[in-house]
Amino acid sequence: MSSDRPEPGFHGHDEFDPVELAAAIERARQSAAADSSAEPLNGEAPDWIERGEDPITREETPLEFYGAYEPAVVRPAPRFIPNLGHVILFFVLAVLLLGMGQLLGVYLIQHLHILGHKSFDDLAKMAEGDARISLPVQGLSYGLIAVVVIPVFTLLWHKPFGDGVHWRGQTAKQRFLALVLLGLATGIGINLLGNFLPMPKNPPIMEDMMKTPLGAWMMLVFGVTVAPMLEELAFRGFLLPGLINSFRWLAQTGTISENAANWIGVPVSIAVTSLGFAMMHSAQVSHAWGPLVLIGTVSVVLCIVRLRTNSVAAGVVVHAAYNFSLFAAVLIETHGFRHLDKLSV
Repeated sequence: MSSDRPEPGFHGHDEFDPVELAAAIERARQSAAADSSAEPLNGEAPDWIERGEDPITREETPLEFYGAYEPAVVRPAPRFIPNLGHVILFFVLAVLLLGMGQLLGVYLIQHLHILGHKSFDDLAKMAEGDARISLPVQGLSYGLIAVVVIPVFTLLWHKPFGDGVHWRGQTAKQRFLALVLLGLATGIGINLLGNFLPMPKNPPIMEDMMKTPLGAWMMLVFGVTVAPMLEELAFRGFLLPGLINSFRWLAQTGTISENAANWIGVPVSIAVTSLGFAMMHSAQVSHAWGPLVLIGTVSVVLCIVRLRTNSVAAGVVVHAAYNFSLFAAVLIETHGFRHLDKLSV
């Protein structure tokens, strides 16, 4: 025997019963109260129920429609790319490949007789101070690093290598002029600051440049192209974000606060990155503390550029412009590297 009252639920627009809907929502509320994963948003039924509006025709948010309880959603923890493990793997691979590149480069120069019939040991010694040998060998080593680490980290991260290191060449392209000017200004400022610090008279990098005009030109080209790319990739693409992400991970686990990760973690990461960057160039400046302070200062500028633009490519442009500013003074003084004897005066 049928009743005039329809069964609880939705039977179409004409048979909608707000009283029954309110009762159904109340039963759902009582059932959800026993579930620890559900958190009540509001102790009262939505206003549209009291007004007798049709939930099918009105625009509703999911929370209103399904009973004023937020469903429990487990969100996966964010992946930190790169992390310290990635940083360690990169530098281990880089050191191994640099060594392999040195051996392979000298071997090729010997067997191609590029510099005559010299022994492997003689060429290896020349590669320590002659830019005509050291730079091609170093370029080969850098090429090996790129050939290996790009596919390795692409597979490890499950995303393009450029996305993982935040290369973002478009950012550098859009701000190219400003980045170049910043690099040149940094070079000028560093040169002025160097007048107030003790500097070695003829550091190894200057002695290498003084040997031949060809070697000097090769150092200029290498210093504004290949060198900035790999150095920025290593220090601002891996080390700096890897250190910062380690502090973010500590904040995520509750070990430190978010404020500590930002106000302590970021400056510490910049300092450690700049220290490592300066130490890498230590041998080129006779391990003198004056030029190391200047190199560390340049690194701080490059770290800030990386963090402000979120682009490694932007740092490469600044780095290249800075290096060019250093070579430009020598280029002018020696009339295009034709009178290198003036550097020894």
